Amino acid sequence: MYYAGHVRGVAAAEVTVQKQRGKWTVRQAGYDPGSGRRRVRQLGTFATKKAAQEFSRSLAEGRIGSSRETVGDYVREVWLRSVEGRVADNTFEQYRWAVDSHIVPLLGSVRLMDLTPEIVDDWITDLSVAPQGERPRLGATSTRLVRKILSMALEHAVQRGPLKRNPVVLTRPPRARRTSGKQQGWTLAEARSFLEATRGHRLYPAFHLGLVTGLRRGELLGLDWHDVDPEGGIVEVHRQYVVVRGRPELRELLKTDTSDRLVTIGSATAAMLRAYRERQAAELNLLGVAGQQVALFTTEEGDRVNPNTFARAMKRLCDEVGVAPLTPKGLRHTAQSVGRVAVGDDKVMQERLGHADIGVTLNTYTHTVTQQHRQAGERIDEVFHGKS
Repeated sequence: MYYAGHVRGVAAAEVTVQKQRGKWTVRQAGYDPGSGRRRVRQLGTFATKKAAQEFSRSLAEGRIGSSRETVGDYVREVWLRSVEGRVADNTFEQYRWAVDSHIVPLLGSVRLMDLTPEIVDDWITDLSVAPQGERPRLGATSTRLVRKILSMALEHAVQRGPLKRNPVVLTRPPRARRTSGKQQGWTLAEARSFLEATRGHRLYPAFHLGLVTGLRRGELLGLDWHDVDPEGGIVEVHRQYVVVRGRPELRELLKTDTSDRLVTIGSATAAMLRAYRERQAAELNLLGVAGQQVALFTTEEGDRVNPNTFARAMKRLCDEVGVAPLTPKGLRHTAQSVGRVAVGDDKVMQERLGHADIGVTLNTYTHTVTQQHRQAGERIDEVFHGKS
């Protein structure tokens, strides 16, 4: 059980904070009035001692698990802390943004037990609808996301006991507006034009590798040279370089994340990487940092490429080349759509893109891959380079 109000059969309860297996737990110890035996219940598990102590104080003050508990109390003090350290950093920041900016300011003072579908409907309207001539607080897509996050938090409350039902499931999200012709990916002809026109740009190897592998921007920029084996035609994906609170950080992928994988590359991409490795080594040697830098893609100063810099450069180049403007995610969409046609096997493409669980062979950190994946890498290479 998680809340003091739901620990039954424990008299003269004492709440303590203890460290266990790298986590901080809040426990309640006391005696069963019926049997007289000592009983201990675990009320919560937290990533930090501070979070556990704050939760313990909330229990003592009656702010958690009581009839006075508000939506703000629960989503911020209980749910948000329960997911910290259990989801990717970017995902947690997204949750916190929704809670701090759009859930607590508008719904935070409502008692949890008083929250109804009608109140949630009004909240959704306040987020997504504005008077004539004014802009809404959020667009339809963002409102749907924030509504989903609130629903996750309330479902947690239902499972833990403080809430009988989740009122969000009885509401409807705003209709997503169509993106009036906005492209998510390039056609094959556009992708070839972009690669040809940017061949002399220092980020060309990153654009090239992104299109043939479908790696996410963070995965692409998080690669080190020891993750890449041009001779064996393999790229290992274990990390991502992402912006967290305005600063780029190198993060290990979650061990349960299907993004942790091996991806094959064809001979043309392997040759490109070998040539690029020689140019980069000469450049770093002139900078006097040869042997110190292991990042695959580097700036003129030898630093890892900032994800925001990468996005801005791509936008500028799209305008110069005259192709549809895409974000770096568009490289992934293009790789997916072109790859499905070239490979003709959705399962293989899912494994390359990290969309689904992959087999034991690709889950190992070896250079042993199936012939099917080898052929996929070659076919995609050939398509992007106009050989088919």
